[in-house]
Amino acid sequence: MGQFLDELPTYLMEWIPKQHMFWVASAPLSQDGHVNISPKGIEGTFRVVNSRRVWYEDLSGTGAETVSHIRENGRVTILFHAFEGPARIVRLYGKGFVYELGTPEYEELLPADERLPGSRAIIGLDVTKVGTTCGYAVPYYQFVGHRTQLMDWAAMKEGVDQQDVKDLPAPQSTTTETAGKVMGINPKGMRHWWQLHNITSIDGLPALSSDFGKAFPFVFSFGRNRAPITRLRTSKARQIATPDYPRALKSDPYNAQLRSAITVDITPHSYSYAFKLLVFFLVFLIGVAFGRGYDRYYHHLSNFEFIKTSS
Repeated sequence: MGQFLDELPTYLMEWIPKQHMFWVASAPLSQDGHVNISPKGIEGTFRVVNSRRVWYEDLSGTGAETVSHIRENGRVTILFHAFEGPARIVRLYGKGFVYELGTPEYEELLPADERLPGSRAIIGLDVTKVGTTCGYAVPYYQFVGHRTQLMDWAAMKEGVDQQDVKDLPAPQSTTTETAGKVMGINPKGMRHWWQLHNITSIDGLPALSSDFGKAFPFVFSFGRNRAPITRLRTSKARQIATPDYPRALKSDPYNAQLRSAITVDITPHSYSYAFKLLVFFLVFLIGVAFGRGYDRYYHHLSNFEFIKTSS
């Protein structure tokens, strides 16, 4: 049912990019440390380089556990499994690496016009072992669409940082140290979020660099000398994927962009609605008629008993 391989075969290299989500597992060396499992999604963020190397675009969130664990020990496992079609589970084992936003390695893999809002690093894996298992216990699910809240939120925060430095003179040196002294950090911007939530893990391990984001946007490729990045690679998030989409939307009422993209066509069901309405009124009329008949019978019976008693 399962097998282990030394590298990704061609059929898995073609199958992996078609999956809509994956999981990343990592852990610190300490026995008291917290094991982390992060679900990931967003179309186009996962890349297969070759049979022994993969990477994904790491978007900003409330923590940076995977980054901190890679810094400490490098152990990472990435899991994919099929929600539709033939059952399958794929685990990628290997040594992780991190390229932070603003580094040459990051910019080589993710040019400015391809970076998503909130992207803070590239997390990669040098694959040492591939495990496949049946996945027979994994249920079927229908894909509805990608959420857009994370990137909308990140774009708003990065917009705050962009606006703060729009009219400021650029520093003579574009080093993090110099730029950090020239400008403060707006508490409503992304730089402040990175400093507050992404510098250490919940176990206190170092995650992103201690000065990460302080020089934004002078030293980053999407900053002062380039137009703000607004293109999102999530077109599927604004499309209706299944006929049951309005029902699925009820479980996610805050996704305004998805909700605005929906036009619910009730024409095929108009006759059924009219029929239900007709049945309701018929039942109502029958109830009224029955009530009046019972009332007349009750009064007739009362009069009969009165006459019988009087006689």
